[in-house]
Amino acid sequence: MLVACGNAPTYQNTNYVLPATPGGRLCADQCVKSRDFCRQSCDLDNRACYNDVQAAAQRDYDRYTRERFANRMTVDMLPRDFEHPQDCLAAKKSCLADCVRPYNSCYRSCGGTVTVTTSCQFLCFE
Repeated sequence: MLVACGNAPTYQNTNYVLPATPGGRLCADQCVKSRDFCRQSCDLDNRACYNDVQAAAQRDYDRYTRERFANRMTVDMLPRDFEHPQDCLAAKKSCLADCVRPYNSCYRSCGGTVTVTTSCQFLCFE
């Protein structure tokens, strides 16, 4: 079926079916809590990374303005022009992805079902 997608982007959809037993559902709830803790850790790490990016940008901006003033040149840039948060964004995306596999494994071990389907974008059949 995915052959019909050609070069179109593909998307994954994950469906979770709760375990049938009350104990299994309680177990799955603990998996959710662990996953949520993992995601919160990613958010905290990302905030720390972004704080580092902002601090570095401020240092670079200060150096830039000192050089511009020393050479009697106008200051054309802002501190945000020195921010480069791409590494933080990539690290957060990777961190969040690392939370999924243990969650799915935990969920399955509790008796739940995890189904991942892959599809292509809207009506991309050739």
